[in-house]
Amino acid sequence: MNYALLKRSLDLKTAVSWMPRDSKDDFFPDPIGWSDIREFPEEFISRREHRFLQTDALPHLTEYVPKKSGMLREAVWLHPCHRILYLAVLNRLLARLDSRLCAEVYSYRADNSAEPDSYPFDKRMDRWKDFHNDFRRAALDCNTGAVLLTDVASYFDHIQIGQLGQRIDSILAGMVDEGDREVVDFLMRLLKMWGHEGFGMPHNLDPSSVFGSVYLHNVDRQMVGNRYRYFRWSDDIRVVAKNRGQALRALHDLQRALAHHRLFLATDKTHIYERGSDEFTRLLDVDDDVLISRAEAATTRGLKVELEALAGELLERLEFHSSAEGDDRKFRAFANRLLDISDFEEVDRKITPRVHAFVIPRLDTHPERSDYWATMLAARPDADAGAALKVHLIDRPSPFDWQRFHLWRLATQLPRELIPEELFSKATEVSGSTLSENVAAQSIVFLGRHSDNTTRENLYARLFTTQRSYVVQRAVLIAIQELPSREHYYQRSLEVNSDYTELVKYLSQRGSADYGLRPRSTRHCQEEPKPLQHVIYRGIGLARGKVVTFRLSRLDYDYE
Repeated sequence: MNYALLKRSLDLKTAVSWMPRDSKDDFFPDPIGWSDIREFPEEFISRREHRFLQTDALPHLTEYVPKKSGMLREAVWLHPCHRILYLAVLNRLLARLDSRLCAEVYSYRADNSAEPDSYPFDKRMDRWKDFHNDFRRAALDCNTGAVLLTDVASYFDHIQIGQLGQRIDSILAGMVDEGDREVVDFLMRLLKMWGHEGFGMPHNLDPSSVFGSVYLHNVDRQMVGNRYRYFRWSDDIRVVAKNRGQALRALHDLQRALAHHRLFLATDKTHIYERGSDEFTRLLDVDDDVLISRAEAATTRGLKVELEALAGELLERLEFHSSAEGDDRKFRAFANRLLDISDFEEVDRKITPRVHAFVIPRLDTHPERSDYWATMLAARPDADAGAALKVHLIDRPSPFDWQRFHLWRLATQLPRELIPEELFSKATEVSGSTLSENVAAQSIVFLGRHSDNTTRENLYARLFTTQRSYVVQRAVLIAIQELPSREHYYQRSLEVNSDYTELVKYLSQRGSADYGLRPRSTRHCQEEPKPLQHVIYRGIGLARGKVVTFRLSRLDYDYE
């Protein structure tokens, strides 16, 4: 490996600027959102200038996240230097790879090719909405007789790293220089270090999403070349067909194309729906989407009467989607729109407890979405949220490390008076455990925020040791930030490892403590409605059996 050439070929400064956006939907978010690196990016890079590429010396952790079925999905936690390098590789290759991908691929496309240094996926949610909306538009065409919906099974886990490198070389043929070859070889080295015997990519990271699309490029070309009306978002694939026979041919062609790369479809997620069937109609139904759009317009206008009237409709749909017949994604969408309405001080305060009453049972029924449930319960929390923590952390502890991590995050955000006393002894026990370093780290931050100075000193004495991981040591330094003698401990920590310099500087210079709390802001109703921006009704679907157009939810809103 030519380290000098590789170093010149990677733009670490741009990669650091992308990292906060890439980390927004991490499985195991950093306690303070990597604010220290955002605050001092140049110092972070320059301090490690001569060893940034010494990747073998940096840790990565293998954790697990529950699936809907109760099975576990591997989730690799990467050291921030690894993440920056991964993003730097993406920055080097993205524009040329993206230009060669099929237009029928919607996920993680570069949105600002004219400004290659700016974050490339600002319109990611808009593209996700377009994926669904364009599919609905095609399905509503009078020539459509059937649709195929399917999903690639264990997509990221089955990617063969060597084949990915070949795919990148093939796409970039004629557009590469020596620096590009070094970068692709380096990417292979990173992925093999994080994967298993040459297979797999880390989930939930922007670079993985792009390189995953690259891996399916030949499949996309084959399906498009066969003149199917083909739509793909990551591993979610849809085909609009003239009739059931064509949909079956598309399914078989897709199976063969994927099998060539040792990839397979998820049987339980593969369906063909014919026009006129109840399933076809439900698939294209947008009644809920129209209501969500109305709710967003109402929160922009800010009129009390309108908001309270809509809250009743939203609660009805929330109750429906909490049932076995409901859709979990829409449950989350309605819950969040109700919390948006509850942000208005003048609106009935009973909205939040009613939302919480639907959310808390889902900690048992839908543990794979615990990050959403914890965030919702942190919105104007009440005693029920504290009681739920006791149940799932002490009385009958969750079997999922990932769920416990997010419950400790929730506990960190609660006011002290809502926290059951039993949680403190439990957190002390968990902080010393090595079963999950991320769970231990979050329990440490919880103790740092809510305990006394003696407990904080003991955290440092017990846990800031060379035997504990980077993520635990980092949590300890965050936990002692309100300790009067913190500078003494910070100096000791830097003598052990100067890599914490930016974190110590960030925490020392702040005028207030940072435990990663992001409280919702209070809003006030308007006497006169705020004007809406010019609205284009791009959304299309069926409402009460008839084709309607509507305003897609706003660009800056996650559908959920």
